[in-house]
Amino acid sequence: MPLFDVNAYLTDTALTHAMATPEAVRATLKQHGITAAAVVSGLAAECDFITGNHQLAQMVNASEGIFGYAVLNPAYPADSLEEQRRHLLRPDFVAGIMFPHDGKPVTLEDARDIANAQRRYLKPMVISTPDSDSIHAATAIAEAFPSMKFLFLTMGGDDWRTAVAAAKRHLNIYLEISGSLDSDKIASAAAAITPRRLLFGSGLPFSDPQLTLGLLEEATALTGFDRSRVLHQNAEAMFNAQPEA
Repeated sequence: MPLFDVNAYLTDTALTHAMATPEAVRATLKQHGITAAAVVSGLAAECDFITGNHQLAQMVNASEGIFGYAVLNPAYPADSLEEQRRHLLRPDFVAGIMFPHDGKPVTLEDARDIANAQRRYLKPMVISTPDSDSIHAATAIAEAFPSMKFLFLTMGGDDWRTAVAAAKRHLNIYLEISGSLDSDKIASAAAAITPRRLLFGSGLPFSDPQLTLGLLEEATALTGFDRSRVLHQNAEAMFNAQPEA
């Protein structure tokens, strides 16, 4: 079955070089049976979003199933708008993405101009949401832009119930299922918001894709069709990304 990973990083770590170079990324995805991935530059996420996006742009290739996120930084709105223009007209860049910095979540006050500009590209916005504070802040953004789809990465971590509650209230919120390894998470989320708004992600190289796949296997109430949705169909539809056979 195809497997579309919506949470993978081009980055090097002290523990592994598995995703350190474009060649390593391709090899690692193949090793794990991942047929397509939406990748973010670790450099862009951590500090230099312009250079990181530029480096990622040299690697993304829709024909290989490797798509990109353009990192946008609310602390630099003018530069972020330029990054949107530079990358989001490309079909292999499938979304903008924003990350919390210095312990502060992405807020509507800071991100309003970026989110407003995102609408013209007809592509979703991805927000990293590692905890309940980031979920509440990201939900306010999604509420302000109800016509845009939002994907919350790691669905709040241990605060996944907060993410599920937010997605239940707002139909434009989708959840990426890595993060907490709570065995009740996938079944609870699927029951609350249906499998149509759940997307597979791994967190490579910081986490093993088998951990997320294990969570999905524990959700025994999901049908084979439900699993297909979560594993690849929802991502393909959200990102209008159809990897070539």
